[in-house]
Amino acid sequence: MLRISDLNLSYPGYDPLATVSLEIRTGNQIALLGRSGTGKSTLLAAIINGAPEIERQTDKIAYIAQEPALLPWATTIDNVLLGFRVRGETITTEHQARAQRLLDEVELGHLSNRKTSLLSGGQKARVALARVLIEDADLILLDEPFSGLDRSTRIQMANLCQKLLVDKTLILVTHDPRDAHNWLETAMVLTTESMTGPHALDTFDDDQTLVQALDGTR
Repeated sequence: MLRISDLNLSYPGYDPLATVSLEIRTGNQIALLGRSGTGKSTLLAAIINGAPEIERQTDKIAYIAQEPALLPWATTIDNVLLGFRVRGETITTEHQARAQRLLDEVELGHLSNRKTSLLSGGQKARVALARVLIEDADLILLDEPFSGLDRSTRIQMANLCQKLLVDKTLILVTHDPRDAHNWLETAMVLTTESMTGPHALDTFDDDQTLVQALDGTR
């Protein structure tokens, strides 16, 4: 369970942003919609850093940013195992085997020894997904992870997330509800003034309704 109570997203010296409250029950998955500059990434950072206004039942959090943040000189499988290396943990044969299985699941098993500098944008996004999956986190935060991908690859990534993150508590930050089409059912909308919802995600299939919601006029 994740509970946020009156968290102010504003920064000193910048235009004011909303003060938000939100509760997500264990296993629930939502899309967080909002224009750039409304504080969506700030909200995720507060969740990760454990702001005083946030109550969560787990410290096992995994995060995917807009950029996959891979080590270009390292192999695909080494990037999947990067969290263990950063924490100074010993990489066991069991870790290696699980990383390989996850790469197989995201359809990159045949590229496990290829340097990530040689991968396409969609392939890099799938490596980042495998790196999240190997952490076996309880709470998954996705910050516009499909923004740099073409439409067909975005659909493929959403389908993989739906399949592989099915039991996780999850927040997908995006400004495009199509990123969650046929995957998530519920959305919250963040503007610079407020957070509204929950909304049925298919409410925003209509472009005009989406624009009004993002502008705070709906």
